[in-house]
Amino acid sequence: MASLPPPSIERPSVRISTTSGRVELVAEDRADVDVRGDAEISRSGAATTITGDHRKLVISVPNGIDVIIGTTSGRVEVSGSVGAAAVTTDSGRISIDRATSVDARSTNGRIEIGHCGHQCCLRSENGAVAVGSCGSVDVATTTGRISLSDVRGAARANCANGRVEIEMATANDVTAETVTGRIEVSMPRGVRAFRADLADGPVQRPHDADCIVSTHSVTGRVDVANR
Repeated sequence: MASLPPPSIERPSVRISTTSGRVELVAEDRADVDVRGDAEISRSGAATTITGDHRKLVISVPNGIDVIIGTTSGRVEVSGSVGAAAVTTDSGRISIDRATSVDARSTNGRIEIGHCGHQCCLRSENGAVAVGSCGSVDVATTTGRISLSDVRGAARANCANGRVEIEMATANDVTAETVTGRIEVSMPRGVRAFRADLADGPVQRPHDADCIVSTHSVTGRVDVANR
């Protein structure tokens, strides 16, 4: 007799959407989802959907829950520790304390990530981006400084107008490019990084190198050094 596949286990998640207004989400040691503010709430299985309008929402959720937040205009703050976090806003600052993974996008606003355990993808048209610690990271801004610290995976940073600072915690490849602005890449002591210019096209890592640091700045200085 053929065995049946194990039943799928749906991860708990909360989906929040507003037209405008600040969204504050707090992950804490609790089992339920609590909403303060005017909003419509619906539940399906392990998923909770919250729809607000233009007023502030304060939402308390269990630790480790997956979070999806979308707002047209308004600041988004996520404190505590969540699972996968996806946040989008047309206009407003995004700050996330701790998450397993992050996908955050803002047309006009700063993005701040405290800690991202795995993949971190950040996009900002107009606003600085700062990450305290992360696994792999992919960041792009049109205007705004990029600052990445304690990076433990591959790092990619692209900025049209702004400074790029990357502090690597392990020997992983780095790609950093800016039109106007300085690029600084810091590697751990003893890491042998092979430097390449993106303008010269793709390169292969030499056998005696631990990683490749590919950079290019049209009008700014490029510094790659070991700490």
